[in-house]
Amino acid sequence: MQGYSASLHGPQTFVKINSRTAVQVVAQGGWMVADIDRMTAMSTDLYVLVDVTDGRQDFYVVPGEDLRAGVCERHDDFMASVGGVRPRNPDSRHAAIYPGSVEAWRNRWSLFEDVAQPVSGDAAS
Repeated sequence: MQGYSASLHGPQTFVKINSRTAVQVVAQGGWMVADIDRMTAMSTDLYVLVDVTDGRQDFYVVPGEDLRAGVCERHDDFMASVGGVRPRNPDSRHAAIYPGSVEAWRNRWSLFEDVAQPVSGDAAS
């Protein structure tokens, strides 16, 4: 984890890094979100998505707000494309994140430094 302290938190798929970050590992080419409403309601600062598909070790350090907004946007686009109702299971709140959707954040470990810094000044700065 690039020298940051990490520990298991909750389900075995999540790891806390510096007490603020969720880590999810994928070995099948995409990260599954079981409940988009629950995921988008989270307040995690950073996510580290790890892709180990076919022996890769790709890390995507994604700001929480950006990840949640992207998941929500892609989910809304999908739902619009199917007429607002999932074809196989209308009650499903499932969503997925694929590596191509987070490529801009590959190896963006410097974001840990940004999150670790105390916020000063007003929101406009």
